Amino acid sequence: MPAIIALTVYALLPILRNTYTGIMNVEKPIKEAGIGMGMTGMQVMWRIELPLALNVIMAGIRTATVMVIGVATLASLVGAGGLGDLIFRGISTVNTELILAGTIPAALLALLLDFLLERMERAVTPPGLRPVGRKRTNRFVRVVEIALGVLLVAAIATSLLGRGGIGFGGSGGGKTITVGGKNFTEQDILVHMLSSLIEAKTDLKVVRKPFLGGSQVTHSALTSGSIDLYPEYTGTGWSSVLGEAPVGGDPQATYDKVKAAYETRFSVTWLPPFGFNNTYTLSMRADAADRLGIDTMSQLAARSSGLTLGATHEFLEREDGFKGLQAAYGMHFKKVTGLDPGLTYGAVKEGTTDVNDAFSTDGRIQAFKLKALKDDKQFFPPYYAAVVIRDDTLKAHPELEETLNLLAGKIDDKTMSALNGKVDLERKEPRAVAEQWLKDQGLM
Repeated sequence: MPAIIALTVYALLPILRNTYTGIMNVEKPIKEAGIGMGMTGMQVMWRIELPLALNVIMAGIRTATVMVIGVATLASLVGAGGLGDLIFRGISTVNTELILAGTIPAALLALLLDFLLERMERAVTPPGLRPVGRKRTNRFVRVVEIALGVLLVAAIATSLLGRGGIGFGGSGGGKTITVGGKNFTEQDILVHMLSSLIEAKTDLKVVRKPFLGGSQVTHSALTSGSIDLYPEYTGTGWSSVLGEAPVGGDPQATYDKVKAAYETRFSVTWLPPFGFNNTYTLSMRADAADRLGIDTMSQLAARSSGLTLGATHEFLEREDGFKGLQAAYGMHFKKVTGLDPGLTYGAVKEGTTDVNDAFSTDGRIQAFKLKALKDDKQFFPPYYAAVVIRDDTLKAHPELEETLNLLAGKIDDKTMSALNGKVDLERKEPRAVAEQWLKDQGLM
């Protein structure tokens, strides 16, 4: 509902502006004629000004409609889904087909609504104000056009309100489980891996919601009940979600701390880790790193004033990301650019940027001939991945714990990197990659 309110406010400017312009442009003698016939000010507005300004007002509504359709695709960034999902998944995986699958329907929807509103505008415009030479529309057709426009608006409003507005939606409930994930390839694979395993081992139905957004968006979806579970990382949970100071050290100690804190603060359970540590790192082209003599982050810091960093927006804002890294190593890059997660590696490969934030299990590090720099001060905490699940979901479906624990310790760094590479480099579907791995392990 807040998103609907925001979109409504956003759309008001062209409507109000055109309404004001249309009324102010009604010629003064016409209004004076109405007053001379004994009309009150309100009657002049309703019977003279608004009818004469109606075509200008409708033009504002058409403009607002097209604007809102375009802006609504951005709602995918906060987990709202829709066509924006396809667009941003395509950007993240550099998949032109997905981008077109989202943008073309959005453009067609905008054109369709604009056409229908244009027909509605024509129908409500007084005959005397229609362009000369336009064929007069009979009364029945005018009524049909107006009715279609009203029904279209009502249908869209009903659909949005039925979903509870533009937002996450609700978790499954009953015999349905909702599995969410963040907005990058590894999470996409894990969402399908968890979902397919649940469907194979239980009688539960699964709603899959990959690419919800960043860590805070996905965590909020979990605690609000919009999803039942998702894959999280111990370091992210400790620093980004709990707000604790990032510390390196014993992975088991970090897991125990974050597990206890989640149980106390959020009534959320951490299941045993999958086995891989997808820690943050910084990477750069191997030839450039060798030329500059950079192997560690301390060496990078010494040369950072002449280099450009291209990193995800989330990394730039996290205390266990760029903010903390600056304090720990004293890095001061010549330029810092925020990029979509799917573009950071390609930017370094092509030389657009010199350094990017990377995940240690990302297959593109090796494929693009990049060099992951050593965190010689051990700034980054361990980022072991595990399922986080709401306690009430486990209570309602206790079989989930045994099922999901089948993945505990089964995926090491090398395996996860290979799975990521199949999607990012070989352009395979995440679901197909996840399910093939489950079959290879005898879990499906």
